[in-house]
Amino acid sequence: MNTIFHIDEINKWPTLLSNVNHMHEWMQSTKTAGTIEVLVNGSAVSAVVKNSDINLSQLTNMGIMVAVCNNSLVQRDIKTDSLQANLQVVPVGVVELACKQSEGYAYIKP
Repeated sequence: MNTIFHIDEINKWPTLLSNVNHMHEWMQSTKTAGTIEVLVNGSAVSAVVKNSDINLSQLTNMGIMVAVCNNSLVQRDIKTDSLQANLQVVPVGVVELACKQSEGYAYIKP
């Protein structure tokens, strides 16, 4: 079961992290195969920088890919060297979402 979680609002981080953790725990407990990805764009990208209150290593350490929209970073003048470790920058977040959905990923936006 491949799933992409989408966050574009800074205030939605607690809900997203909870949802992703619940999905990951369920997949582990039921031995359900699949991939979880988180796509970050819009104002939510301000939380992917080092020293943020949002620690994304908890996701990346579970093998969850965190993709960050380069367009959103550029619009907010956030440099890629200021991002937390192990994040993947994608050129266009909405294209990433469309590609994953065309590959059959379930789409969840808290």
